[in-house]
Amino acid sequence: MTALVADLGRELSLEERLQLLADRTAALLETPRASVRLFNATRTALLASARAGESIHANPNLEFQLGEGLIGWIAEARMPLRSGDAESDPRFVPRADQQTRIGSFVGVPLVEAGQCIGVLSASNPTADAFSADDEQLLTLIAGMCAPHLEIARLHRLAQVDPLTGALGRRGYDKAFPEVVARDHRVKPLSVAMVDLDHFKRVNDEHGHATGDEVLRRVTLLLASVLRGGDAVIRHGGEEFLLILAGADLAQARRVAERARAAVEARVLTVKGVSVRVTVSIGVAERRDEEPREILVARADAAMFAAKRGGRNRVEVA
Repeated sequence: MTALVADLGRELSLEERLQLLADRTAALLETPRASVRLFNATRTALLASARAGESIHANPNLEFQLGEGLIGWIAEARMPLRSGDAESDPRFVPRADQQTRIGSFVGVPLVEAGQCIGVLSASNPTADAFSADDEQLLTLIAGMCAPHLEIARLHRLAQVDPLTGALGRRGYDKAFPEVVARDHRVKPLSVAMVDLDHFKRVNDEHGHATGDEVLRRVTLLLASVLRGGDAVIRHGGEEFLLILAGADLAQARRVAERARAAVEARVLTVKGVSVRVTVSIGVAERRDEEPREILVARADAAMFAAKRGGRNRVEVA
């Protein structure tokens, strides 16, 4: 427990702290699954922020609305919940994509400065796996860790785009420093400029609120195909820049193609409306001592070449 709190106090990103908390919670409770969910910006839904073990649902990014299901009830009531048979609890909400039995469940609110910021929970496929002592331990973990998560969350907010959750200008500067040492060869690094095709049509046909939600969903899709250490930057409007650390041109092109295919394959349902979008992507690998702006400009030019070539494709600078 003390080791967990000490580790959370180290200079870690919000994502690293969340994953550390999920992993250590599963280990401390000796259970195969644990998760941390934080509120979205409007405090209406709890987002899947980190998990240890297999996802219970086929959609790993499944959200819970405030008050919905066991997770939502904990956040709304700001009280712990423990069940030896979670699926028989009247507060349980079955989902069509559930792919494994939940069995036992225990969850507690993450509260900082009198405000619930999320939910820490664990589950076990067997019945009656958690005791009152486990619930007390989870409550103690949440109480000690919530301040560290909130500090990291506020720091992250200063770096992210408030609409999409992608990194903004401050996050861009941190993920991709402008100054590069000139006394050694630049390690492989590539960028991919991503632009939604015909996005104006989405806004014109379905309204800007739907367009905003499409941007948020596309951000999640882009993030889902990236590797550890990569970053998604909102570059402006419907443009995103992927920072692909350690990737040469061939590797970057493969990542870009996965991103393109992921967006094309997904039907985005927003308030009952089905929307399909595609993206055009331009990829460029950084040359020795090449300024950041020149590299990004080359990726941007490749992206426009993809537009001219018919859209929904990847072009290399």
